[in-house]
Amino acid sequence: MKRTVVLACLLLLPCLVRADSTGRAYQAMGLKTKDVLTGTVLVSLVAPGESKQIVCLTTYLTGKKEKNDAVNVRLDVFNESSGKLVSIYSRDFGAEQGGFLGNGNLQLLDLDSDGRQEIIASFESFHDPLIKQRLAEVILYDDSGFRTAWSGPVEYDATRAARDVPRERRDRFEREFDFARTLRSRGSTLFIQKTMVAVAGEPLASPKTVQETFPLRPQR
Repeated sequence: MKRTVVLACLLLLPCLVRADSTGRAYQAMGLKTKDVLTGTVLVSLVAPGESKQIVCLTTYLTGKKEKNDAVNVRLDVFNESSGKLVSIYSRDFGAEQGGFLGNGNLQLLDLDSDGRQEIIASFESFHDPLIKQRLAEVILYDDSGFRTAWSGPVEYDATRAARDVPRERRDRFEREFDFARTLRSRGSTLFIQKTMVAVAGEPLASPKTVQETFPLRPQR
């Protein structure tokens, strides 16, 4: 069963687009290639229809000088129409989070076996230099369009922030998406393995892993 699930995931992996298409995507976003620090541009079906979309997660220099907005992370989804890229979804994570972001990462995976990929975007937040955290969102398409089905930290370490963070929040943990179990639920439930390393500022004798579940879609 596990081998079947893994094989299904591999068959549904999106493809990287050609370098010229990457440049066109950056141009459609109004970005210069020289300003892009890291970028992932994938082509896959993430919205209804027969034509695939171009999905980009880009970490780039904004040209601004302040620490909070010198670097930004954006998510963009395009359709191609008559040789032009047309935006159908865009997220400015820097504007939403108040800046201090970087190191974006993008994954596409069909979590509910409907032939369309769901978007998993993550980025590091540097709001507090004493707190290490990477935030993530699982974004899917349903009757209302694109929506965030889950969001939260996938890496979090506040054990050094003794002065500014209440003791009960001085945790350290990592989350890992359990794609195999999520696929077996046909995308109705997101399964996450959460590994706790420290609680309330105190290291655990050994890391403790618990399973978290979150609703994604109604069971079909």
